[in-house]
Amino acid sequence: MRRTAIFIPLLLLTLLLWAMPAHAQDGSAAAYTVQPGDTLLLIAQRFDVPVQLLAQVNDISDVNLIQVGQTLHIPSKAQVREHERDQAVQQPTEATREASLLPEMLQLDRALLTMYGFQGPSRLLGQSAPLWLRTASLPLPLLAINAPDSIVQGRTGIVWITSLLPIPPTGVFQGRELIFIGDGRSEQGYRFFALMPTGALDRPGSKKLKLRLGQVAWERPITILPGQYETQHIVLPASKGGLLAPDKLKAERERLYALWSKISGPPQWTEAFRFPIGEGFARTSPYGSRRSYNGGPVSSFHAGTDWGAPEGTPILAPAPGVIVLAEPLFVRGGAVIIDHGAGVYSNFWHMSRIDVEPGDEVDTGDQLGLVGTTGLSTGAHLHWEIRINTVAVDPMQWTETPLP
Repeated sequence: MRRTAIFIPLLLLTLLLWAMPAHAQDGSAAAYTVQPGDTLLLIAQRFDVPVQLLAQVNDISDVNLIQVGQTLHIPSKAQVREHERDQAVQQPTEATREASLLPEMLQLDRALLTMYGFQGPSRLLGQSAPLWLRTASLPLPLLAINAPDSIVQGRTGIVWITSLLPIPPTGVFQGRELIFIGDGRSEQGYRFFALMPTGALDRPGSKKLKLRLGQVAWERPITILPGQYETQHIVLPASKGGLLAPDKLKAERERLYALWSKISGPPQWTEAFRFPIGEGFARTSPYGSRRSYNGGPVSSFHAGTDWGAPEGTPILAPAPGVIVLAEPLFVRGGAVIIDHGAGVYSNFWHMSRIDVEPGDEVDTGDQLGLVGTTGLSTGAHLHWEIRINTVAVDPMQWTETPLP
């Protein structure tokens, strides 16, 4: 019994060391200011340094306690190498393994292992790492993975991970990096989620979701189902034909994609998004409609949802967030973008008036501006789109149920 009790935390220490980054990104020490939503672990991952060393360099005794605005010194590559040498020297040999004592943070409730079908580690003593232990069908430290079997083109899927370690996994779906956000610790373990955006033009079929935590890898197929989208042929008045100029479209698109690529922190919303316009206005153009302009090829799709409304109708924030853009754009006209956290952005185009400024914090229902027909528009309407890590998704799904 004594050998078993000591082995369990040692196993977790081994897994934790596998998952830790090994090298700093910068050869010299740097400073970083703690932002809202940061944790010491996330900062350590961002700069690719061990979290223990980051805490040591900054004289932090409790890794769970850091303050927004606090300046942290990032260890240099030389410090990381020295730390790794010290860790190697301190690793216990097999002969002294049973005498080792580990911090309380690495202790594991025996009932938790039993719950997931782990029969005990005594039969594994003396075997060389890596130890591919299984809980049900998953290798430790993964305890549970909840992912959809299929996603309709343009909809947002969600994958949930429960792990023994407080370290977010990494993942890729359809070639797009998944951003995992911590959801706190439950009785089962540490929980993380990632949004899985799909575009209206994503090719239907079986795609692989790939996840990794340290040296532990896992994958499964997810089917992209075709959406039911109509085709629209739009004729622009002669006065707005110049808005289709390729160089203008490209410059504006690149600027916006750079903005949508930023992940500012955890979600700011706690419930389903609300409609950004009052009741009684008809949807004139749904998300995903394939589009042709002035008789050209059907080569694009409608990235948002439109409501027909008279010019001057108020436009409201659908969820809490921070204004990151509020200005007239060449193609999209009067524009406002809200950062809702977790890589989710609400975008409003063609506005006749803008009532907010970059940096403003808005709550659900706050007025952003007024409906208009500026930019590439054929009549007064509200255009609302949601982008997740640059991917335009169906905003109506976000009004139907809370995500995640």
